Amino acid sequence: MTAPPLSHPDGPPVPAADPALALDRFEVRFPRFHLRPISLSIRPGERVALVGPNGAGKSTTMRGLAGRLSDHGGAVLFRGRDMRELVPLVRAEIGFLPETLLSYGWMKVSEHLDFLATFYPSWDHGYAAGLAERLRLPLGDAVGTLSKGTRVKLSFVAAEAFRPPVLLLDEPTSGLDPVVRREIIDTIAERFPAGGRRLVVFSTHLLEDVEWLADRVVVLVEGALRADVSVGQLRRDRPGEGLPSILFSLLSDG
Repeated sequence: MTAPPLSHPDGPPVPAADPALALDRFEVRFPRFHLRPISLSIRPGERVALVGPNGAGKSTTMRGLAGRLSDHGGAVLFRGRDMRELVPLVRAEIGFLPETLLSYGWMKVSEHLDFLATFYPSWDHGYAAGLAERLRLPLGDAVGTLSKGTRVKLSFVAAEAFRPPVLLLDEPTSGLDPVVRREIIDTIAERFPAGGRRLVVFSTHLLEDVEWLADRVVVLVEGALRADVSVGQLRRDRPGEGLPSILFSLLSDG
């Protein structure tokens, strides 16, 4: 199945030629939350920020993009095919940093990485070791004893070590101290420079992160898509205004 062109509220339809990921009327209902139908087309090389307040539906959307959410309406497409037809094989091509690190607390950091490596044929042990050194991961410490910031670093290494064509990061900097937060952001930016071919999507409610990392912004508010627009267009529409201020206005406008 090939995804049709998908319309966006802040511009003309985005062509669906060779999208890495697409949502086609993606919808999720929980007892107390409704993520209303969303259609997006995301292409290789894009750096996309999924922005919204807590409870907007960001994590639900990220789990859907990662193929970790089977009970939903509409479709999640990976290279034009329904994700549900491809799981679990597609997980070897999509790196995912979830909101909560899933691991055995008794494992050492090095053991956790070695365990994960068995599931990914393209896992690069040298690259993983370089990332661990770059982020100063304590390889001999038990995962269960790590601070939140160090657990996020470990999750990033685990998601990136096999150089997936698509990397999805769910709230990677939430709750981190400023030093660790900037360290994570700088590391992501190094791996995903503007003009590359790999795709990164990250969710955040921290508006400053968008300025450092994103070329495109998707805004969710109360389970609904409010905007999908390039950072360049936002700056052209409101010259002289800082990007965090522009995004705050998007989030606040009813």
